[in-house]
Amino acid sequence: MRMTWSELLKAPPPLSVAGMLTFMERWKPGSTHGFEPATGDQIVALAQPHGGLDTLPPVYREFLATMGASTGGLRLMWGTTSISELLEERKGHQQERPDSRRYLKFAIGEDDYNGRHPDDFFDLSRRTSDGRDAAIIRIDKRHLISGKAEAEQPFPTFSDLLRAVIVSRVCLEADPRKRTTSYDLGSNPEASAKAYAFLTQLGFSLTELGASSAIVPLEHPERGAIALISAPSTLIPSTSVELRARNKAQQRILEEVISDHEKELSGG
Repeated sequence: MRMTWSELLKAPPPLSVAGMLTFMERWKPGSTHGFEPATGDQIVALAQPHGGLDTLPPVYREFLATMGASTGGLRLMWGTTSISELLEERKGHQQERPDSRRYLKFAIGEDDYNGRHPDDFFDLSRRTSDGRDAAIIRIDKRHLISGKAEAEQPFPTFSDLLRAVIVSRVCLEADPRKRTTSYDLGSNPEASAKAYAFLTQLGFSLTELGASSAIVPLEHPERGAIALISAPSTLIPSTSVELRARNKAQQRILEEVISDHEKELSGG
């Protein structure tokens, strides 16, 4: 799919879980094995305190119906998105909880020697323009209830989390890992648009993962290459481009072309 940057901003192509599975199998056959769906009853039970099934962002419902019980060998974050563990945690009826009309927990932070890591929540009051997704935040539950601490936003939406993790885990971190090349384009707000225009001119195009202004996966079928543009965020305040080709010779060609234009892309 080819779009200009302005077209992408106006109508960001959505992520579908079915498309995500197709992308994963194309880049790493067998990578979707081990996925286990949540049952219909589990999904209803998870949604019920928040107002019913229609309150769940559709992309999250697709996720639950595909891998809500288990993501197999794919690790989305530190901790778990398992629906059985999310439901089990709710059994403490006396616990004080965040406003269920606004916040829906979708991931439980990992326990380690530093204690419990923050959990991940949907902010249901901040939906995307197409209604398919919502903003996500990472915060300790007690801080979300008290309002005494700022939440982190690791990715703007659940779709962006999936895009970034899938490309990284399935494509960029494949062996040999050293083949992936990263470019830091600095904090220029126009760097993402410049990188997108440049890569599409080289023949890259959007994938089944869709895109947003924050996370843009691109693929070059003829060169067997993948690129991931990540806009500046509160966690990493610069635009980055990560690049990997299946073939070492194609990787070298693309690296040379991008390196020749790196200063121009960063606005330097």
